[in-house]
Amino acid sequence: MPDSKDIYLVRIYYKGQLGAFKSRPVLILNNLGNGWVTIAEITSVPPKKPPSHYDKFKEPIIRWAVYGLANPSFIKCKNIHNIETSRLFQKIGIMDDDEFMYLIEKIDLYN
Repeated sequence: MPDSKDIYLVRIYYKGQLGAFKSRPVLILNNLGNGWVTIAEITSVPPKKPPSHYDKFKEPIIRWAVYGLANPSFIKCKNIHNIETSRLFQKIGIMDDDEFMYLIEKIDLYN
């Protein structure tokens, strides 16, 4: 059962390509029940300099390696979605309380 602070790999399906997908790490923000969770996308692409519009909403994940991420990573604070838990396929880590609360504050600020 996914829970807040968990980091999972999720299936991102390609439009028009039946069954084809890529995996992307996400941070579980909330378990809504009934097979749904609220997530924030994670990316390893750093903000550009000068930042584009969406780059302003990327926040660094300080302890990325401890959480099971392969590269320095960022939370996309404007990419908040509800998805079905069936799209989650591998738990890779759990974020610590302090970093999670900091990122929640940033997500609340940007949305």
